[in-house]
Amino acid sequence: MFTRQHRVGLTVYLYYNRDARKLLKYGDLYYHSKKSRFLVLYVNKEDVEDKVSEIQKLKFIKEVSISEFDRIDHQFVGNLHRQESELVSETI
Repeated sequence: MFTRQHRVGLTVYLYYNRDARKLLKYGDLYYHSKKSRFLVLYVNKEDVEDKVSEIQKLKFIKEVSISEFDRIDHQFVGNLHRQESELVSETI
């Protein structure tokens, strides 16, 4: 049966847009902003460190950043109530 692959987004900033097609071999291209000269690649979670180090070594890359989506708390229900109660307890 099909197993789900855990993926991580990489934001890659370029010097020139023409170099975007050279990055297609590193992962799946999700978005390319031609005006801001960045693109979003998705790679397998277990290959992230290797891919980031390979991409950073390329001379046409300005910066590479890893998505923070996995580190964010996704429990939004009751979040506002928790923050209000923390603020009230801090003021007392």
